[in-house]
Amino acid sequence: MKKLLTALLAGAALTMATTAPAVAKVKVACVGNSITYGATIPDRERDSYPSQLARMLGPDYEVGNFGRSGATLMKRGHHPYNATKECADAKNFAGDIAVIHLGVNDTDPRDWPDFSDDFVNDYVELIDSLRARNPKVRVIIANISPVRTTHYRWRSGTCEWRDSARACVADVARLTGSELIDFNDPLLDRQQLMADGLHPNALGASLLARTVYRAITGNYGGLKLPQVWGDGMVIQRYRPVTVNGTADAGTTVTVTLGANKVTAVTDNRGRWSVTLPPMKEATGLEMTVTDGHRRLAFSDVAVGEVWLASGQSNMEFATAHTKTFAADSAMMDDPMLRLFGMFPRAYTTPAQWPDSVKERIDSLDYYLPAHWDKLDVGSARRMSAVAWHFGRVLRDSLKVPVGIICNAIGGSGTEAWVDIEVMSREMPEVLVNWRRNDYIQKWVQQRAGENTGTDEASLAHRHPYEPTYLFATGIRPLAGFPIAGAIWYQGESNANNIEVHERLFPLVVKSFRRAFNQPEMPFLFAQLSSLNRPSWPKFRDSQRRLAQTVPGTAMVVTSDKGDSLDVHPTDKRPVGERFARQALHRVYSMTGIVPEGPSPVKAELSAPGEVTLTFANGHGMHSSDGAPLRTFELARYDGRYSPATAEIVSDNIIKITSTNMSESQPRYVRYGWQPFTRANLVNADNLPATTFKLPVSEAPTSEPGIEAGVSAAFAGMASGRIIRAGGCNFPSNPMAPGAQKKFYSGIYALTPGDNGQAEATLIGHLPEPMAYGASATTPEGLVIIGGTSASEPLRQVAMITVSDDGEAVVTPLPSLPEAVDNMAACYAGGFVYVAGGNVGGKPSNELLCLDLGDLSKGWKALASFPGNPRVQPVLAASTDAKGHPCLYLWGGFAGKGDGREATLNTDGLCYQLSGKGKWSAAPAPVDRAGEEVSLGGGIAVTLPDGRVVAMGGVNKNVFLEALRNQAPDYLSHPVEWYRFNGRVMVFDPAAQTWTVAADDEATARAGAAAAVTPDAEILLIGGELKPRIRTTAVSAIRL
Repeated sequence: MKKLLTALLAGAALTMATTAPAVAKVKVACVGNSITYGATIPDRERDSYPSQLARMLGPDYEVGNFGRSGATLMKRGHHPYNATKECADAKNFAGDIAVIHLGVNDTDPRDWPDFSDDFVNDYVELIDSLRARNPKVRVIIANISPVRTTHYRWRSGTCEWRDSARACVADVARLTGSELIDFNDPLLDRQQLMADGLHPNALGASLLARTVYRAITGNYGGLKLPQVWGDGMVIQRYRPVTVNGTADAGTTVTVTLGANKVTAVTDNRGRWSVTLPPMKEATGLEMTVTDGHRRLAFSDVAVGEVWLASGQSNMEFATAHTKTFAADSAMMDDPMLRLFGMFPRAYTTPAQWPDSVKERIDSLDYYLPAHWDKLDVGSARRMSAVAWHFGRVLRDSLKVPVGIICNAIGGSGTEAWVDIEVMSREMPEVLVNWRRNDYIQKWVQQRAGENTGTDEASLAHRHPYEPTYLFATGIRPLAGFPIAGAIWYQGESNANNIEVHERLFPLVVKSFRRAFNQPEMPFLFAQLSSLNRPSWPKFRDSQRRLAQTVPGTAMVVTSDKGDSLDVHPTDKRPVGERFARQALHRVYSMTGIVPEGPSPVKAELSAPGEVTLTFANGHGMHSSDGAPLRTFELARYDGRYSPATAEIVSDNIIKITSTNMSESQPRYVRYGWQPFTRANLVNADNLPATTFKLPVSEAPTSEPGIEAGVSAAFAGMASGRIIRAGGCNFPSNPMAPGAQKKFYSGIYALTPGDNGQAEATLIGHLPEPMAYGASATTPEGLVIIGGTSASEPLRQVAMITVSDDGEAVVTPLPSLPEAVDNMAACYAGGFVYVAGGNVGGKPSNELLCLDLGDLSKGWKALASFPGNPRVQPVLAASTDAKGHPCLYLWGGFAGKGDGREATLNTDGLCYQLSGKGKWSAAPAPVDRAGEEVSLGGGIAVTLPDGRVVAMGGVNKNVFLEALRNQAPDYLSHPVEWYRFNGRVMVFDPAAQTWTVAADDEATARAGAAAAVTPDAEILLIGGELKPRIRTTAVSAIRL
């Protein structure tokens, strides 16, 4: 009986199982065009993306392919999808999930120009029609897949129309509450999977299927991070740290680094992103990332400076092969210098790769798995020598952890490092038939054939030299990782086509900056060295010009470290150190470090057969080997050059003289114009000058804009000439909001006239445009001190003299200890004195002196003056009542800051130059009514008889109020409202009294300069009549 009951129960269970209703399959409707249909795929029934999707989803899903070749989304398009049988079938299918990929054909010139305004509405109506059949349908919109530059419609507008269509698709997703995925992403760097530039093959279709599968299931393989995030990594300091990764859709990801903890939720495309706050330098941190299922933990994380080192073989060149490796090895054990070394699976040696390597490279798996190394001799020997020396100097200078990411690939062309999206828009022709076109260097094409084969089937294989390939494999995986900048050594594989490289190089910079989300990311690059290849002089000069035109770039000269027969010079230490100089100066604001060697600014015809070359960074120019300067040449016609002699005139001037007597009107000058050059011009830091070619222009007689007058200029006497140098103004529409201040570099010899003006003859230039410094006339010449350029305060000091032929000679003197501007200066007894101003950007009480008789001592700090700091005071040397030599300091002001209220001084101070050098009070200047007068912003000079004459300056009441609380209309008043000092005031040191020698509105200026001629005539030079309004007046005053 018990057995019978068991049998009956088992039978009943079997009956229930066979009669229960089957679980309904989830229906997926794939709506689209020929890409959904599977056009061009040989077995589309099996390999179209919907067919492959069905296999991925498994038996619980029913996938319908409702693709129609040539279909447009727009109803007024040339083949509207809504009018097709496939559209009707898709609606009748009443899918639970609808995946829509339409819009590619709408970018046809028959459609988009006329009907693009219909696109969004027609897309919404299609979605509404699917929802009408199944109100619960889950709609997934796929943004449109790539169209390659090989497609015949790319140049006819498809590129721009496709961008517009993609933006519209994203709008539709937001408008309808649909999910958005992107068919562009999986095919972005896989152009070989789209033979006709439009339709993916079976492998490409599988990538689309995988994209849809992940969107439907939310399965993105769990928590993942780019490989660059790992143990021992260095994270960029002082910058928000954005961490991007993937995880299953909808999961919460938590990232912890040190004391910082942030979370994010993964979107429907498996993406998550968090941003950690900026951190200062640190070591020994742990970073954890978890999604609740998997936990990633990275130990020994450092925070410091991170740089990318990229390019071709001279960047890849390992330390173990350098000439200095034995000596460098002693410095290689440094756990705070770390490398993320990205090494290739296969090097591009002249041999065919096995099929296994080709398959890896075809799938963008070119680099071996990488990790962060703490550098020692063992790990550093494989590292880029240039990058190691660069990192070593940064470590020594900054005293923080330094991380270098190196992905350089020998032989790679510039085009390989450009983002395909950038290349497709800027230079699409480079991508077309790259193995045979004229944009790629022939040896590069040859080497690719040697590695992959040259038959038609082999041409479909990918290669690291292929345009955009190394960006896809070496840069895109790093995208978003925070770095300080990039160093780049590349060009050897592009030197045959200079004009193409001039277009490609900015695209590399643009691509890198886009990848790292830094529009102004510093990009430092090496100029090619010397080698016996004919095109290299022109290529080097092209690189020089690129450094001037591509913002945020700087160039490292290597022409002195070349090898006539070897493209890989082994002396990499100077190259890495020069990269570090550029970084320390330009990125880390170490302005005391000279960033580069002499760089030509302009070439001017100064006399028949004679050219004056002006240089930047020319301080201490000399020949590197003690021999005369060589390899300078002049020509009237480009290509017909004659040797020329070169004479260093000053720190920034070289005079070039033709040795060809018939060459009296040269139009071109060049230097180091040999493939392998022995050019020998260097500066005081022994940094080589770039090789170059410049057109020769007629020497200008003035600087554009200076006719409006200048203030804050340097002025005085030099070699018996009245000199004005530098200064600044607002040359056009000065009172307009946002008017730009211009700085000048010209050195002018002034010849006063009878009308309050002077004839100004341009006789030379300062090292750079500058103003707001101080001047001191000395028996040897005019000393100019500090000031500011348009971008930064300055430390430099120089003496101006005038040569027998009337040209200005600028000789450097010891630099100031810190940058100083808006101070006062004077000369007394062989010394130059500087008082007040802004020191390091802050109002100062400092007094400095320089012994012109012993420059080796440099600047010496004397006793600071008491009381308030003083900006724009006046300083003069004379004697006290007892006849002892002293300095007099009057006026000056200081804005509020550092807990200090704004101040303006009218009182005077006296500094004894003999004895212990003490400060004491001096009489304040007073007007005829006995009221104290402000000399701040004015000028003071000492006459031969010892009297001090002061002129100009701001009104104490008006200006102090402006310092405390500047009114919005402060700049808009007429000249007389500002009440600048219009008195010529004389101080008698013997009597210790002030008198007003004259009331002269012509002297009512601020920021004027002055000179005293040997016959005691005072010249008041330039200045401003009111804020922003300058004058060209040169007023002669004789007492």
